[in-house]
Amino acid sequence: MAQQLECQTCGAPIKIENQFVRSVSCQFCGASYLISGEEGLKSRGKGVKLADYPSRLNVGQSGVIRGKRFTVLGRVRYAYDEGFWEEWQISWDDDTTPPAWLEEDEGYWTLYKRERVRGAIPAHKDIKVGSTIQVNSMKVFITEKRGGKMVGQEGQFSAVMPIEGKFGYATGTSDGKPVSVTFWENEIEVETGDDLEPHEIKLS
Repeated sequence: MAQQLECQTCGAPIKIENQFVRSVSCQFCGASYLISGEEGLKSRGKGVKLADYPSRLNVGQSGVIRGKRFTVLGRVRYAYDEGFWEEWQISWDDDTTPPAWLEEDEGYWTLYKRERVRGAIPAHKDIKVGSTIQVNSMKVFITEKRGGKMVGQEGQFSAVMPIEGKFGYATGTSDGKPVSVTFWENEIEVETGDDLEPHEIKLS
């Protein structure tokens, strides 16, 4: 059930669309908040808005992926030395499945879901491209290792998204499936994915 709140900075309405949402940014002023059961919205400061960046997907847009309906909750842009990539937080219409992430990088699309970290993972500085590391029950062959930074965000997210700062990440494959490990300042995030062809994302 949607929850109606109000931005503490500009007074604009903020409608929380999904029970899994943990952080949100105001679409009008860019103020960022944590979702708190007692306080409603807990201020985190102001992030960078993405209004100036064109995109195939937009917050609030709906569509179908492999027969399953989704709605775009949020959008994030990250940058690294050679370019940038974007990710969209999407919710499923059944409202009981946790939101997933759609990533677009140089025309390639991947659908990611987050996994709980169940064991030790090597530090980012110790991971090497071409090596194989253990991530939960998976043996992941590392194909890319970089540092990145948050460029901007808009919308709602099932994670507590940083509003600024740098991070490290490594990507690879396990049994032919994409795996991503992100090293935030205070957290390691693991995601497993499925590669998508552009035509598999049908927009309403």
